[in-house]
Amino acid sequence: QELLDKLEDYKKELSGLRISKAIGNSAKNSKICSVRKNIARVLTVYNQRRKMELRKKYKNKKFKPYNLRKKLTKANRLELTPKQKVAMTL
Repeated sequence: QELLDKLEDYKKELSGLRISKAIGNSAKNSKICSVRKNIARVLTVYNQRRKMELRKKYKNKKFKPYNLRKKLTKANRLELTPKQKVAMTL
């Protein structure tokens, strides 16, 4: 909740800075970049925490959403399962 409040504050500040830029006050133009980066930082932390909570929720479940599954290379995805390896004839 605290992160969302910070995010709202930064977004309001950014909109104010954009308005002042449109009017012609060039004194605060350099601050726009730092505010945008702060918004990105807050969103990054928020999304990481949300994903960690979802991982805890689905930890011992049979099925997981695609975005929470382990990322594998194509070779690992196409590799035979242990059951298939045993079933192979020599």
